[in-house]
Amino acid sequence: MRGNVMSRPLAARRPPAPRRLVLAVLTWAGLAVLLVWTLWPVVLMAFTSFKPGNEIFAIPPRLTPKHWTFGNYRNVFTSSSMPHALVNSIVVGFFVAVATLIFSFSAGYALARFKFRGARSVALFILVGQLVPLTVLLLPLYKIVNGMGLLDTTIGLAFVHLTITVPLVTWMIRNQIAAIPVEVEEAALVDGCTRLDVISYVTLPIAAPGLTAAGMFAFLQSWHEFLFASVFTTSDSARTAPVALTDFATEYHVDWGSTMAASVVLTIPVVIVFIALQRYFVGGLTSGAVKG
Repeated sequence: MRGNVMSRPLAARRPPAPRRLVLAVLTWAGLAVLLVWTLWPVVLMAFTSFKPGNEIFAIPPRLTPKHWTFGNYRNVFTSSSMPHALVNSIVVGFFVAVATLIFSFSAGYALARFKFRGARSVALFILVGQLVPLTVLLLPLYKIVNGMGLLDTTIGLAFVHLTITVPLVTWMIRNQIAAIPVEVEEAALVDGCTRLDVISYVTLPIAAPGLTAAGMFAFLQSWHEFLFASVFTTSDSARTAPVALTDFATEYHVDWGSTMAASVVLTIPVVIVFIALQRYFVGGLTSGAVKG
């Protein structure tokens, strides 16, 4: 009886069945439109990569190839610099992810745990760099990298990519560390652990999912970056995959089939990494979201 009395207000607030049905249909229809809108360029890219040149702009247009061919992929792997560029992208992305985690964890831990005057202002100032257009940073970064003798090298390009990843990842890790109860670390300190022991055996294992997401975020930022890569690298020995895509375009002709095939090759590793680590990526991005 009591349960019925308490449930009446909730039942009274629920919309009638026909209205709920309409809302459900509209919701699923909206999600379907969003899904098609998101995946359509990917599907078009994948099917175009298997089309011969005379079918890509055929009239009437077809989504699927009439004659399937692997010639575009053969051209990508045998007649272009894409294979070496993919290796360069992996090297640069791996270095950026590792260096970003080292620098950002050190800074983020200090901002989250050590109380000093202006700590919050410093944390906010780090994000100010994200408001500056990358084109503004081109000239000063070019002079710095050129002065270090790292122009047209993968290490020099990775150093430049750190200016993109370190500020935002520092903010992400700072919030993740702040979400960990400080009492856990204090208990370890009382038991005789040093600060380094606390970080190694308490903080790092707890923050591991968030750090995995941060490292993946840094890798993806470097993997897709084009502006700095096109300016700071000029030879095949240092160019990354996004820049190598321009190999298939000349002043008067674009090989769309090979371009789409190279785009598929560039996309597949990212999709595999994301599927394998999506649990850590989602959990890491949402952890510490309520901490300021």
